[in-house]
Amino acid sequence: MSARYWINQLQGLGGALRVVAVDLPGHGESDPMPHVSVEEYGGVVAKFIDALGLGSVIAVGHSLGGAIALALASQRSGRVRGLVLLASCVKLPEVDGWGERFLAFLPGPLRKLLFFAMAKKLLFATGAPGDAVAVGMRELRACRPETILKDVHAARAMDLTGPATRLAVPTLILVGSQDRLTTPALARHLSGLISGSRLRIQEGAGHMLLLEVPEWVNREVLDFVGSLTALGEVPSSPAVDGQRKRSLVPRFLDWFRRTARWLRL
Repeated sequence: MSARYWINQLQGLGGALRVVAVDLPGHGESDPMPHVSVEEYGGVVAKFIDALGLGSVIAVGHSLGGAIALALASQRSGRVRGLVLLASCVKLPEVDGWGERFLAFLPGPLRKLLFFAMAKKLLFATGAPGDAVAVGMRELRACRPETILKDVHAARAMDLTGPATRLAVPTLILVGSQDRLTTPALARHLSGLISGSRLRIQEGAGHMLLLEVPEWVNREVLDFVGSLTALGEVPSSPAVDGQRKRSLVPRFLDWFRRTARWLRL
């Protein structure tokens, strides 16, 4: 979607860390590029890091962004000190296109309405906070249809099994127990590929972790950064150490690919 989707992390982690969110090409305020893949997106992020002079970073990605963060770490192993992968996987399973075939028989306005209803059901857990759902769906509706289409093509084409197996970067994997897109089983598979990775599953959360359970995400990120600090992977700071101590106390999809075109009808 856009950098606005990271508002809870920009606000919640900004006192302890320098947090930067990026609009990928075609997203938010960024201009599109003709062809996309997770590797090409990773290259764009690498140039972004260089342009800001950030040095080494901890790359955090959600959903397709997690695959992009993994690709970035593979491309720039010396510049990525740690990875946090939320609701991510290395390869999407094959899915039946019955939803797309059903939607094809509906009139344009009804088709569009049903598309967003299906997306809401897939993206959010039952009982997700209403404000989280409102923000997520607003961002989805604001996203260019052609961008959604390109992203789903990139997601269907990706296979990061090899890079994940060769990865030698401390990695934290977060997933919701009710995630219907990148399921806990896919997260376990991802964790099994990345040597030494940590897997955390949030009970009751869906795919949109950054909006549904932002406090949990922020605590996990701070704990992860604190553990890297203890290992000497990243410099220590009083803000990180203090927030980490506090945080320890409370401790898509063939139909999506094709129906994205219909958003333009």
